[in-house]
Amino acid sequence: MERSGLGDLHQYPHRVSLYGKIILFNCKRASGTNDGERSELMFNSFSFGRDDNAFLKAADGAAVLSRKTSAHVDIVKCKCVTDVQKRVTTPCVLVTQKSDKGESFRYSLFTLSSSNQLEPCIEFKLPYQIRDTVSILQGPTVLWSHGGYVFYTSLQTGKVRQIPIQLSHCVIGELPFHKGELFILGLQDEINQSTSKTLGYFVENTHTFDGTVILPHPYFCITRCVLVLSADKVDGVLKSAVVAVTSNQQLVYFENGIVKDICQLPFEQPEDIQVMNTGRNGCLFVISFHQGHVCAVWKETFQACKNWVSASTDYLCFL
Repeated sequence: MERSGLGDLHQYPHRVSLYGKIILFNCKRASGTNDGERSELMFNSFSFGRDDNAFLKAADGAAVLSRKTSAHVDIVKCKCVTDVQKRVTTPCVLVTQKSDKGESFRYSLFTLSSSNQLEPCIEFKLPYQIRDTVSILQGPTVLWSHGGYVFYTSLQTGKVRQIPIQLSHCVIGELPFHKGELFILGLQDEINQSTSKTLGYFVENTHTFDGTVILPHPYFCITRCVLVLSADKVDGVLKSAVVAVTSNQQLVYFENGIVKDICQLPFEQPEDIQVMNTGRNGCLFVISFHQGHVCAVWKETFQACKNWVSASTDYLCFL
C-alpha cells in the first residue's frame, strides 16, 4: 500500500472513521479522455500501519456526478450509519447539485461498499436548498428541517415525506439499532401560544411521546446533538440513558430526562457525538466540532481525556 502522511486531509475536508480506517471525501472537476470535463465524487481510504508508523492508502475511487461543465456540486454531509437491510455499518455521503438556473437542487446519497465502490442509494429533488438541520441516520435515512417542518426520505419510502406536526428547534436522533426507531424532538406551542411543550415523534410508526423523557425542557433549546445509549419501555413509559452536547460547551448525561453528570468541553459549535470502544481501556464519547476540533471524554468517569485542534493526525491515529 502507498505510504501517506495524510497530506490530502485539507484537500478532503469531509471524512469519516470506520473499522480503524479513515475515509476522506471530496468533489472535484476532472478531465476525461473522451467526454471532456466532469464533476466527480472522490474518496481516499487510509489505514494506519503500526510497523511503518504511518498512514497507508488502502483504496481510492470516484463516481461521476455530472458531465456538464457548468455543474456546481457540493458535499452536504457524510456519516457512517447502519444499513438495516444488510445489517452492516456503511459510510454515506450526501451531495447536492444546483440546476443551471438555480431553481431546483438535486440531492444524491452514496454509500461506499465493502468492495470500495461508491454506489448511489437515494436521490431526490427539492425546490430549495437545505440550509437548516440535516442528518443521515440508520436506514440509511436522510432527515432535514425547512420552514418549521421536518422532512425525510429513505430507500424504503422511495420519496420525500413530511412529518405532519409543526415543531420548532428540532433535535433529531435514533434509538439503539435493535430498537430500530428514529425520533424527532421539537417544541410545540400550546393552544394559548404563551407556552410550549417538548414533544417527541417516532418517524416510522408516527407515534408521539413526551419528549422530556429524552431531554428535560430547560436543556432542549441549547442541545445541538444527542446520542441515546439505551432505551426501554417500562409499564408503557420510555426509560432512557442519553448524552447531549449543548451550545454552553457542556456534555450532559441524562437518565430518564434527569441530569446525572456534566463535563465542560473546550470548544464551541458541536456537530456530532459518537461512542468509541477502546478495548480494555473502556469507552469514550468523541465529540466533533466546527472547524475540525475534537474532544474525547471517558464514559466511565465523564472526564475529558484528550483534545485535538483541527483534527490532527494524532487524533486520526487514536481512532
